[in-house]
Amino acid sequence: MLKNLMVKEGMVIKTKSSLIEKKLNERLSWLKEKDNCYLIKKLQELVICEAENAGLISKEKIKEQKITGWISAPSILYDPELCIRCGSCVDTCKTIQTAEAIVLDKEKGIILDESKCVRCGQCIHACPMGKEINAVKVFKKAFGCETCAYSRPLGAIREIDQVQEVINVLQDPEKFVVVEFAPSIRASLGEEFGLEPGSLVTHKLYAALRKAGFDKVWDTNFTADLTIIEEGTELILRLIKAGILSKDELPPDLNINEHAIEEVSSALPQFTSCSPGWVKFCETFYPELIPNISSAKSPQQMLGPIAKTYAAKKLGIDPKKMVVVSIMPCTAKKYEREREEMCDAFKYWQEKGEVNNKFQDVDYVLTTRECAKLLKILGIDLKKMPEEEADPLIGKYTGAATIFGRTGGVMEAALRTAYELITGTPLEKLEFEDLGSLEGIKKASIKLGNKEIKVAVAHGLSNARKICESIKQGNGFKDYVFIEFMACPGGCIGGGGQPIPTNPTTVKTRTTALNTDDKKCALRKSHENPEVKQVYSDFLKEPVSKLAHHLLHTQYIDRSKKEVS
Repeated sequence: MLKNLMVKEGMVIKTKSSLIEKKLNERLSWLKEKDNCYLIKKLQELVICEAENAGLISKEKIKEQKITGWISAPSILYDPELCIRCGSCVDTCKTIQTAEAIVLDKEKGIILDESKCVRCGQCIHACPMGKEINAVKVFKKAFGCETCAYSRPLGAIREIDQVQEVINVLQDPEKFVVVEFAPSIRASLGEEFGLEPGSLVTHKLYAALRKAGFDKVWDTNFTADLTIIEEGTELILRLIKAGILSKDELPPDLNINEHAIEEVSSALPQFTSCSPGWVKFCETFYPELIPNISSAKSPQQMLGPIAKTYAAKKLGIDPKKMVVVSIMPCTAKKYEREREEMCDAFKYWQEKGEVNNKFQDVDYVLTTRECAKLLKILGIDLKKMPEEEADPLIGKYTGAATIFGRTGGVMEAALRTAYELITGTPLEKLEFEDLGSLEGIKKASIKLGNKEIKVAVAHGLSNARKICESIKQGNGFKDYVFIEFMACPGGCIGGGGQPIPTNPTTVKTRTTALNTDDKKCALRKSHENPEVKQVYSDFLKEPVSKLAHHLLHTQYIDRSKKEVS
């Protein structure tokens, strides 16, 4: 057969032959088996060849060994056939996250200690096989593959894909399928469609998800605002219980629930709870500090029960038929949604005698990358979408919610509300630049009435470990009252489910975009959100009420004895 023969005028090209059929079957089989483009596979072999030339692997040996991969359920999987034994993922897990959940064996590849894995997904970003080499970029541009759902290289370590499951429920006429997406998604998803890092696509995404067939398009930013109300109120209650604040010093219109004071933990500093990778890290490595974690659920896990109770009632929807799909920057969110205790909407309806079969508050979690794949499979180009709004009821948000997606944002949002609730006056300046920087550990102090309190922010689990050790040993951070922890460097904007590459440059541009979105919002404090006010007025009644505690708060598990030797 002639190779590299130039096509000329007058040629007759046969499109049906045994060779073409063989190659087509190979490619279709690979697509079915791996959910990935066969030509991308061939381009990835360039990286494998380089690794073999460098002495990292032997392709023949790997084929002979037939090593079985592993799953860190339900978030991450390992494909040993793609692994080039470079150890980048191991270094990331050890030095940046200090979980040391994976080790490199030159013969068997990457070995997992699942008990230590926090499902943060930073190992995914470290894998060179998941990065687009220049050859891939040139190929995709030349053949118009940018909008293909299967043209992204898959790393040896990658997320467990649930896109087809979501497509199946979207096509089920018996299901009422709603969607939420995290604060950081609006500043990162555009990269998957060729937009510059940091492009804000909020309103285009509302339109795209509506076109995809979701019955309601809501926003996790709504429950980020709700989280601030619950978590901020919990902090005030802890400060009263600890004697740092007196009820007599508080504004008379701030209703303090005596029962809630009794129920709340007295441990200080209070830790934020919206990063499930951080929560699993604390449960596993520092169980003695579990009482310090705020009992407030993450925004993702607040939206699920609110959708399946309050919104279901308002819309007249059977909660058993409602499916909540969450789009997150984070592989650990897949783990969080499966936690056994995250089924409070079911318990709510069970107590009313209306359901028997258990269901989770959130049904599916897609990463940013999976969301892009979903839209591309459905033929939706985000860039070409019009700008629309979220559906009413649980879709509005303030600027405080949008900065949840970057390091320091939860703390800043909480301070905007807590300061005003405690003092009765608004902050003169809403921004805390020091807390929003990309330094690993950040500190600040703020005056609440005649009391000065200290707060801190940490992102990346190596920095979280430093603070936990300090508190454990009775050193400096034990005197702080509130500390924000994010498992991933940069916060959610650098999450394990974000577009590849995610690096200091992309983290910075995405962060800037979220800060811009905050400043553009007409309302910038969580307690000003009109839909949050409405949900309390119509349903929850007041922050940390009995119903709010039932639906919006949770508990944690000591995982150290059974999980870490």
